[in-house]
Amino acid sequence: MTGKFRTRDVAKLFYTNYLKRAEECMHAAKSSFAVSEWNASAINAIHACIAGCDAMCVYFLGKRHAGDNHNDVVGLFKTIKTGDKELNATANRILRILRIKSMAEYEERLVYQSEAEKVLKDCVRFLEYVKKQLP
Repeated sequence: MTGKFRTRDVAKLFYTNYLKRAEECMHAAKSSFAVSEWNASAINAIHACIAGCDAMCVYFLGKRHAGDNHNDVVGLFKTIKTGDKELNATANRILRILRIKSMAEYEERLVYQSEAEKVLKDCVRFLEYVKKQLP
């Protein structure tokens, strides 16, 4: 089922490393937001989300996304529990978070406060879901 996504096999026990990475990036995102660093906040929230996806995929699938297109991580994420409504809603949240990634990291314009706030809020909710699913 995961054949259409470029993946890398990872031993299940390493999910904790990805979860730790997600939590550290989330901490950085919140800290940056508190001092009005909207770009750093958004970028760290996005990377927290990606690491959270990796944690879930490693734990449930024994692999993580290894391609260049971060949107493919959502497809891989959905294979964890095919047809699960809560997981699909969470996958849509990931897509919303990833939509701002290229702009936040590479484009000329800076992230607005409202964008950073929205990404941070979605990421907090996403990581709450992830932590409920993992031991």
